[in-house]
Amino acid sequence: MPRKTIYLAIGLLALGFSLFLFLRPDPSRETLVFFPTDEKVQYVEALSSLQVLKLNDQDEYTLSWTSHSTLDEKVQLRHDLSLLFEDGVLKDTMSEAKQNSDTILLEKKVRGEDSGHYEIISFHHAEIHYPNDEKKSKHKMSTDELYVIDSPLSPLTSFRTPKTEKEMESKRILDNIVNQNLSYKWEDLIIFYNIPIDSYEQIPLTTLGQYQDKPLPGLTMNETMYALGVIWESLYENYLLGIPSPTNGERMDPIGSTVPLLLLSKEADHIVIVFETKDGEKVQLLKPLSFTSSIDE
Repeated sequence: MPRKTIYLAIGLLALGFSLFLFLRPDPSRETLVFFPTDEKVQYVEALSSLQVLKLNDQDEYTLSWTSHSTLDEKVQLRHDLSLLFEDGVLKDTMSEAKQNSDTILLEKKVRGEDSGHYEIISFHHAEIHYPNDEKKSKHKMSTDELYVIDSPLSPLTSFRTPKTEKEMESKRILDNIVNQNLSYKWEDLIIFYNIPIDSYEQIPLTTLGQYQDKPLPGLTMNETMYALGVIWESLYENYLLGIPSPTNGERMDPIGSTVPLLLLSKEADHIVIVFETKDGEKVQLLKPLSFTSSIDE
């Protein structure tokens, strides 16, 4: 599609939803701010984990969910957040900010019921201040997933990678159900917002962790780190802290909403994020990308 046509489509799309798409965060609320990457500071550890802690009764169980990160030095601000999805739907969130610290540990126990595919994606963020008022940041992602199979014919089992034919078949069935449902939701959103999908790379949020060590399509690694910061800034302000309603601006609880689909423009000049709330309300976020002014060469 010609560049002019793409820009026209984006302009029309943005015009109708500009009040919502470019919503500025409330100054009284916490924000997650991305600065140019600091190469001097390194993560010693960044990981997320999910495991079945105990079986409560025949159909219910408790999951232990943790997210942990440590830098090689204390910095002015540490801020981590973690999202837990069950079968393509947001089940719960964790977030913590600490000043003058190198480590954050997030822990939570959550109840589960019946078979399910659980996925964690966590964002570990650090803000570093220098004496000349220069600010930089460092971030990293971590992920984990767990399949829990509850069958009336056998004891409850869990696995990350299937090892038996029964586990492979259980994984196949769960994946087909979840993928079909998400594909239907995302296609509906793309049609609703009249998005020229051939002009975008499609990246489900739960797969974003693979770009921790490799570049996003069409971007360099430095550009990728900047784009990841932009994505998580937007998700923190407009998803984890509450979803701004496009009708009245009030914040909606994100629990129960679908996995966000990230649409990276093949022109590498913006990202569109779409998802559906628990109540079926469609949401779209548009974030411009400006690499030249945001990346240290």
